[in-house]
Amino acid sequence: MPALLIKDYLQTQGLKLPADNVRAAYLAAQAVMNLGSASIERGILWPEHGGWRLADHVAADAANEALLRQIFMALDSAYSRTANVRSAALYAQMLSENGAKLVQLTRQGEMLEPLLDVNDDNSRVYLACRTAQSGWLNLADDVPYWLDLGEIEGSRNEGGKSQLSAPVCTESGAVLGVLHVEFNDKKQTDEVAQTEWVALALALSEPLKTLLGIEEEIQND
Repeated sequence: MPALLIKDYLQTQGLKLPADNVRAAYLAAQAVMNLGSASIERGILWPEHGGWRLADHVAADAANEALLRQIFMALDSAYSRTANVRSAALYAQMLSENGAKLVQLTRQGEMLEPLLDVNDDNSRVYLACRTAQSGWLNLADDVPYWLDLGEIEGSRNEGGKSQLSAPVCTESGAVLGVLHVEFNDKKQTDEVAQTEWVALALALSEPLKTLLGIEEEIQND
């Protein structure tokens, strides 16, 4: 990803992160994905939960499995390097005549919702839906305070005391999906954590575009 696009993402999202640090973390995530030949159990790459199956939303072919392997390895690497993470998941935004849905492609840590409708009701409860709907990154560094203010609702938010939802976008800014992270404690979305997860959201743009069959002209520096 050209450095200009990283700077554009940071500026668009109003993030005052050092662009060089984000680029370094982006390149590290990309390197992990380029090593995406590791042997991973099929049940991990194609999860099923309570009647929900990823294979019902993504064609279970060799090309997509290779992409899911890359995505899994990148998320696993970031998760292992970040302290105090309760849950982390990548969602793809899939559009249909019935509206948009967030489909969980892979996760680390405790279970998060595998399928979410992107609508106003869910945006009040799920930061991932709010991010998908608006295209804006959401940082909740003190979720109990947000709940008290009514900025977010729902008992499901009583677990992760800090949350980060970052949009995964095309070069033109269209939302491909959402990288959602929840932490065990408050005040966990500091500059170091933001750099790690924003860089991963940037790195996941290419495999997610391929998985969703989206073609877009690549800009150069």
